[in-house]
Amino acid sequence: MPMAAFQQIASSFWSVFGQLPVLIRMMPRQIIGHARNPHGPQPKPGEAHMDEIVCANTAFRYWRCPPQVRDLYPRLSNSEDGWRTLSQGPFITDVLKTPIITTTEPGGVNYHSGLRTTIHCGDASGVDSTLETALGFRVTNPLATLFTMARFVSQTDLVLAMYEFCGWFSVFEPTAAAEEELIKADDTAQDSTTESLFELDESQDEAQWKRVYAREKVKEQVNAKGTIVQKKTKEITKLKGTSLWMRRPLIELHELHEYARKMKSRKWGVKFYNAARMVTGIAASPLEVAGILLLSLPRSRGGAGFRNVFVNDLTPLTASAQIIAGQKVCYGDIVIVNPTLMKAGIVEIQGEVIHGSGAVLDHDAKRMTALQSMGYDVFLVTHDMLNDAEQLDAIVRSLCSRLELRYRCKTKAQKATEMELRANVLCNWLEIGR
Repeated sequence: MPMAAFQQIASSFWSVFGQLPVLIRMMPRQIIGHARNPHGPQPKPGEAHMDEIVCANTAFRYWRCPPQVRDLYPRLSNSEDGWRTLSQGPFITDVLKTPIITTTEPGGVNYHSGLRTTIHCGDASGVDSTLETALGFRVTNPLATLFTMARFVSQTDLVLAMYEFCGWFSVFEPTAAAEEELIKADDTAQDSTTESLFELDESQDEAQWKRVYAREKVKEQVNAKGTIVQKKTKEITKLKGTSLWMRRPLIELHELHEYARKMKSRKWGVKFYNAARMVTGIAASPLEVAGILLLSLPRSRGGAGFRNVFVNDLTPLTASAQIIAGQKVCYGDIVIVNPTLMKAGIVEIQGEVIHGSGAVLDHDAKRMTALQSMGYDVFLVTHDMLNDAEQLDAIVRSLCSRLELRYRCKTKAQKATEMELRANVLCNWLEIGR
């Protein structure tokens, strides 16, 4: 090769590669990490690394949080700031709480502290089991969230969590600061109805959940009429936001049962499978879930032992019943059937919350009257009635009489089991998974 050509090649070489150290310094750190390691940069021991997947109870709290509340919070801080700094982020202190539970691959480092806990669960780490959030971390999907919860909660709490994810409701209490922002963002929230529950505008990625309100009597000072200004106290009724929210189900019921069968052979799979078998319908409130379990579970588990129980069952109305109800079909909260005689009794769960402009949540008198006009025995049941052993027993006895089913008194042991079940299902749902 001629010397001139060699010098030209050498000059070109150094003009490019002589700047390599500068180019390397300019590169983002994660690109270098991916060049050395196809799995990306690896965290140092104790370093925050939100490439780890949030799961179990922590993910449960994420999925309970309404999207309009999540939108109020900034993304989590950079993982390089450390777990202590990360744990002080507003979304973690207000919603996720510590310790943050994450899943790690087999062979990964385990952490158990007040800030974080890691578990091994390869089934929850797959691409199909996780998704990226707008807050800067990955989270298990609702099914994988429930499965990873199995090792941390009782079977009853797992059943309640399953009912919530499969149901049309969620339980979440915003902080005082978030509450103020929600009021500013939507002054018309209390005047909205369930008809617009799933309407989207162009700026929304997912439907905003609708909050459930309760009537609250408060005293306010008003100016009295007259020449002398006097303050008088007047009692008025206002609507106060509760911790109950309405939304589309996060999981279809058949998906839960299929997933439970698939995971039965895994560790904690039997517990998960047995819990899923107790989920028999799609509920609309925690009180409804309590009624379902107290009426449908076997007597040995504390329930009334009714077998043919259907949840939110669609009932076509006759022409005259349609005139009364103003609709063509009705949904019975809990429908108990005697298939031999083709008789059915409907248990309507009556809560003390309302939605929108004052309509009681799907439990209005017109609907009950329409069902009764068709020959259905309708039982209006409240929280206090479910919580009272004698009143609940009277309801069960009456249902058996109307449906011509055999009534059997419970033994002392069965009554004790019922008392325990009642305490577990009529609990504070905000405490599930804490």
